[in-house]
Amino acid sequence: MKILWHACVLLAGLALAPLANAQESYPARPVRIIVGFGAGGISDVMARLLSVELQKTWGQPVVVENKPGASGVIGAELVAKSPADGYVLMLASGTHTITPALRLKMPYDAVRDFTAITLLASAPNMLVVNADTAFRSVADYIAAAKAKPGEVNYATSGIGTTVHIAGERLAHLAGVRLNHIPYKSSSQSVEAVVAGQVMSSWSAVNAALPHIKSGRVRALAVASEKRSSFAPDVPTFEELGVKGMKSDTWLGMLGPPNMPAAVATKINAELARLLVRPDFREKVLGLGAEPVAGVALEKYSALMRDEIDSYAAIIKVANIKPE
Repeated sequence: MKILWHACVLLAGLALAPLANAQESYPARPVRIIVGFGAGGISDVMARLLSVELQKTWGQPVVVENKPGASGVIGAELVAKSPADGYVLMLASGTHTITPALRLKMPYDAVRDFTAITLLASAPNMLVVNADTAFRSVADYIAAAKAKPGEVNYATSGIGTTVHIAGERLAHLAGVRLNHIPYKSSSQSVEAVVAGQVMSSWSAVNAALPHIKSGRVRALAVASEKRSSFAPDVPTFEELGVKGMKSDTWLGMLGPPNMPAAVATKINAELARLLVRPDFREKVLGLGAEPVAGVALEKYSALMRDEIDSYAAIIKVANIKPE
């Protein structure tokens, strides 16, 4: 019996060894990073920057897959229902914490059904208009919206995004009615302004900056507490008398629920190392985003819970009806 017992222990150890080794050697095969929006937006570009560096470090392919639609819900659902082994990750944005307040039914819980790996970066949102319009200031913009309710329109990267809520919040604070026109990405929404298809757009700084520099669009204001280092000549809404108009787009890495702690911690640590590396920081700053390194898993999870409650309150005040 004693020999049989020792044999069972040995067999059990051998059976568990491959699992332990697989976890220690993560990643042992290609990793997918899902982006819930189209190519060209800040989430997509950030994911591709990370994929290049992680591939070098891990010695495995790191593939970015765009799954646009339903304000990121399609891509997020794919990740939420993927195996919890770390081989399917998601480059998430602040939209992830808005959709629960905008939809009566969600195919997942935005916090419980994900492993919050780390926060990566944050970028302020700004309001831009076509350079040929008569809108020279936020005051002009609001005056036009008051004169013709619903006729002043603004494009965004989609319903339920941080920029959509920014537009609704401005409308509420200014006491006007604006017409929201959703696109699939920030780059598309700004290009629509350049082409004269829409009057204005809310977007993260990175999507608008090239067009601002070329003179094709005019930035009216940035929705941050202080002026952005990326566009120091653009005033904040606070400076212009629109109190409480703040909005930014954060980027973070999520995984499926219940990922092994060792795998999640390893990814967190690798991303933290990247975000403090001077050359990589410069690339992130080039997107118009400020790198955020060293955020623990539990802190990022708490941040998401707080934001969900905050956005729910904003949406209620703005009288936006969940669908």
